[in-house]
Amino acid sequence: MQIDRVLSSPALDQSYQSHLRLVKPSDAAFICQLRADPALNRHLSPSSSVVLDQAEWITHYKDRERRGEEYYFVISCKEVDYGVVRVYDFHDNPRSFSWGSWIIKPARPAGLVTFSAVMVYEIGFETLGFEQAHFDVRKGNSKVLNFHLRSGAVETGETEQNRLFVFPRISWPGFRQASSSQIKEHRTRRAASTEAW
Repeated sequence: MQIDRVLSSPALDQSYQSHLRLVKPSDAAFICQLRADPALNRHLSPSSSVVLDQAEWITHYKDRERRGEEYYFVISCKEVDYGVVRVYDFHDNPRSFSWGSWIIKPARPAGLVTFSAVMVYEIGFETLGFEQAHFDVRKGNSKVLNFHLRSGAVETGETEQNRLFVFPRISWPGFRQASSSQIKEHRTRRAASTEAW
């Protein structure tokens, strides 16, 4: 099953100090806290700030996860949760995936933003075998726009609110190489005991 491939991805290997893990209903309060932060939600679609509503949304999402339709992850480092990201909208011709709902706390370990993108592309290209990623970014979201342009994304158009991009698989090795210092920092094995951190 596709979910088994996702679970076996190095991006979800919890022996590394930074990794992704699949969202569960008990993460609802954390997600509500992220999405309610005015510094983080300016470019997000509105969602309920009621924890029970978020938990119900996650419960329904888990059905889509089991069907291999989308994956919603918590971004963790040293057993602390810093953000979330979602992989979804899978297409067959060309084989393409979208990613978004990308929110990370401002107070975070250095390099975690870039490393979280590395993990998303690792899942999309290496684990799930897609040929490209497609996504949109709000026009006013200059930090994320600049990140994607630097990473090798190609702009394909725009709507009234968004700029549209693809990130072809051919750009993945270059982005991975450019991110080598972040990979080295975050893809290290956790100490045997948390007391050693």
